[in-house]
Amino acid sequence: MENVHIDIEKIQGKVTQCIKSDCPSAEVCIRQIVRRGCDKSLEHIKIVNPDAIVMEDGKCQFFRDTSMVAYGVGFTHYFELLTFKEAQIALAVLRNYFHSSAQLSRYRTGKIRVSPEMKAEIDRFLQREGVTTPLQCDEYVTDYR
Repeated sequence: MENVHIDIEKIQGKVTQCIKSDCPSAEVCIRQIVRRGCDKSLEHIKIVNPDAIVMEDGKCQFFRDTSMVAYGVGFTHYFELLTFKEAQIALAVLRNYFHSSAQLSRYRTGKIRVSPEMKAEIDRFLQREGVTTPLQCDEYVTDYR
């Protein structure tokens, strides 16, 4: 395992922890690492149900490595970068992607972060519909996957 510094105290309340005792990925899964190092006085934690874990080819569907990724936070100014026609198209694409105006609003205002995978998929949809400017978020925060 790489020598990665993880501020367990900072993330222990955010990361769903895992208590599967015989996990082959325990040394490199952030869910296990946080569980082993979390504050033992915490009365409530979120855990993965070990009985619900399905291992496929030695991989757990809940595995989460210790790499950091950049999440987009809000895109309130994105439409200002587009022509009027592109803005109309982009709005339609985004409404369709998020399935409702309310959900779109949550992402647009930064209440919910945009994952790198989500951004890449949105960019593909926008490009397919003729919008040349990829989604630009208001800010990016680096966090654990």
